[in-house]
Amino acid sequence: MDPIGDTPLVLTQGDPRGVGPELILRLAAAGELGECDRVVASPRVLEGWAQRLPEWAAAGWAQLQGRLDPIESEQPGPSQVQALARGVDRVLAQPGSALVTAPIDKRACHDAGFAFPGHTEYLAHRAGDVDVAMLMVGARLRVVPVTIHVPLREVPERLSTEAIVRAGTLLAAALRERFGRPTPRIAVLGLNPHAGERGLLGDEEDRIIEPAVRRLRAGCGEAEITGPVPADAAFAAHDRGRYDAVLAMYHDQGLGPFKLVHFTDGVNMTLGLPFVRTSPDHGTALDIAGQGIADVASMRAAVRIARGGRP
Repeated sequence: MDPIGDTPLVLTQGDPRGVGPELILRLAAAGELGECDRVVASPRVLEGWAQRLPEWAAAGWAQLQGRLDPIESEQPGPSQVQALARGVDRVLAQPGSALVTAPIDKRACHDAGFAFPGHTEYLAHRAGDVDVAMLMVGARLRVVPVTIHVPLREVPERLSTEAIVRAGTLLAAALRERFGRPTPRIAVLGLNPHAGERGLLGDEEDRIIEPAVRRLRAGCGEAEITGPVPADAAFAAHDRGRYDAVLAMYHDQGLGPFKLVHFTDGVNMTLGLPFVRTSPDHGTALDIAGQGIADVASMRAAVRIARGGRP
């Protein structure tokens, strides 16, 4: 038995210019990667960072020998795409393993021919175009946005009762199965200020969100579904323990408050896949990469949750 844990992990390097390789080296140096874990990365990229970073990075590089699944490219776009594709290949071929992805640069990936807005959409496609949701996890807050990587102006037309029901159903199941909440309490947010103020500030709550709430109440067993709840009030109530999670209508509605609380230790978890996938809830941080000051807390939490632990 691996002393680190029974779940084999596959870690992908992310942007070779960013903090992803640095964080992987730091985890390896701390002895937090097990014998069965694999890192999909360019050896030249990791060795290059190990030579530029403080002494702990060289120790991390030494620990990674025998755990590398090497990719050929060192270029920012192609290497990110190659690492992600290879990582998904590995977890699909190894049932029971989990995927931990370091941050990618979406523009560099797009310029390299990557046809997806981000990790989440690509993973859904590779798993057979399954329904997925993006769950942001922290010790205090849990948030799922119904619409993910879409321009704000497109949110009202993309928001649908079906999309809310799909995301809410995945969230309720995850709270039961992964987070020990047999009767999950979920706040479904309104789209408009004050949840539309009974139609004065928008009708999406009446047309789209309230029907979804009724369907979730009928279809999610013992779950307690509340909504539409004004977004400006829901997060304080969630933080005080009133809800187990919040279902937001769009990306920044949910991730803004989440990152205010969990900027350094939040985790992105993809729901609906046939394998567990987590990622640190931060970007590539090109401005601090290579200085040895990147905070490893979010990456460490992503590894812990991928192994079945708690935030």
